[in-house]
Amino acid sequence: MNLMTTPGALFTRHTTQDATQDAHRSAARFAVCVTTMNRTGTLAACLDSLSRCVPRAACIVVSDDSPDPLTREANAAVVARHPGVVYLQGPRRGVCANRNHAVKACLAQTAPCDYVSFVDDDIQVEPDFFASADVYYASLVPTRRRWTILTGGTSTGGGAYECRPVRLSFAGYFMEGDRPQCVNIHAAVFPLALFERDGWDENIFFGTEDAELSLRALRRGYVIDLAPHVRTRDTMPGAGVLNGTDAGARYGLTRYQVNCEAARLYIGVKRYRVIEPDALRCVAFLAMYVGHLLVYLARRRALSKFVPIVRISNVWRASAAR
Repeated sequence: MNLMTTPGALFTRHTTQDATQDAHRSAARFAVCVTTMNRTGTLAACLDSLSRCVPRAACIVVSDDSPDPLTREANAAVVARHPGVVYLQGPRRGVCANRNHAVKACLAQTAPCDYVSFVDDDIQVEPDFFASADVYYASLVPTRRRWTILTGGTSTGGGAYECRPVRLSFAGYFMEGDRPQCVNIHAAVFPLALFERDGWDENIFFGTEDAELSLRALRRGYVIDLAPHVRTRDTMPGAGVLNGTDAGARYGLTRYQVNCEAARLYIGVKRYRVIEPDALRCVAFLAMYVGHLLVYLARRRALSKFVPIVRISNVWRASAAR
């Protein structure tokens, strides 16, 4: 299967202005799931950026995982200032559960959308985000559109937009590859039909969950194409709500790092037990994972985190997961 079958000549002839003009003639409908927690200001900026898009998304759903009722009230007020945007209280079981909560609302719309994107509250989409995606999909033959996932570029900290083919290594790390096998989740567009059967794996609280979804989608026959004109900006790189160490900046692990290591264990086992079944590779992955993790924790003076990482990984559920 060619994961980068790209109508390059056709796509690259479109300028941003062409994309905007072509979008008005399109019947494609785009949905956006915005996940938020404890960041009212960035949520407002995210929704403002979506309101500047031409064309606008046909469906925008905000799912709020904020635990504080006052924060939820403030977030609901922000959403109310953006006509047509749906506000939901999130399940507060992690980002995967929050995204599933939002995408179910998109699927339940009377006029269903064709495609869906997922952004966190600190992401701002470029005004031509949907127009560029629409141009790309319009350049594909109709039978291929529903099986194509787009992955675009993100600018972090005001830098250049990066759009490179990324794959998941044997050990579960993101690496540049010849063909895209993982998406840049905050600059990606999925056929909404994917989520009629598959959803985000809620055994993963946070960390590389986009890679796990990508692996399942590829296994089902979807392809991932690079679409550099589909762009977003990460306004808070490295400043997520799960950051903060127990032992300062040099030693210890942030909650984000703990969850990423837990996710890497779960995804690796699920990959070689369920998605790409291979008993020998599964055993080899586990041996490599334990070795890498122990060295990493020793360097961070955080060996006490080994058991908690395994415990929160939900790895024992991997074999039964879809």
